[in-house]
Amino acid sequence: MNDDLKYPLDHIPAEGLKIGIEVAADLLDLEDGNWPPLSGVRLEGDLERTGEKEAVFSGRVLGSFLVECILGLAQVKILVEEELTVYFQPAHPGETGTGDEVELGERDLEVYNIENDGVDLLIPLRDQLGLAIPMQPKCPEKCEGEDPDLCRRLQEGEGVGSESEGDPRLAALKEWRKVES
Repeated sequence: MNDDLKYPLDHIPAEGLKIGIEVAADLLDLEDGNWPPLSGVRLEGDLERTGEKEAVFSGRVLGSFLVECILGLAQVKILVEEELTVYFQPAHPGETGTGDEVELGERDLEVYNIENDGVDLLIPLRDQLGLAIPMQPKCPEKCEGEDPDLCRRLQEGEGVGSESEGDPRLAALKEWRKVES
């Protein structure tokens, strides 16, 4: 864990705390290599107390992923610059693992629990980065892959498969669905 991302509530001044910190990717515990390579992770923003046992962080997450484009033709560096707002509050008594269902409100989706009278920005940082991983990364405006024409055709919605009519082994099946009246 990165202690630089943990802040005791009593160390957060009334005017708030300005945060600008580089975070080593290996400190994020990225699920045994299931994430694409990540570099340049930075967390910037303000951490403020909003009550005796509550705080809010508002800022942004920066970094970059190195991913393979959707066609597998090029490595693409995807820059991440995501807004992050996180509310910290003590756990509700009903959230102690009793199995009772708790209905979440819209604001509750951005709430993390305060543990040991402090806030830990590591988990929200990792969560935000995980949400920023592209599902189907596209090449930048100019394809960097081995077949730029294929990338162009894909971008324009043209067919990218074989130019032939179909697999000749399946030709016999074309007549199968036709029913004589």
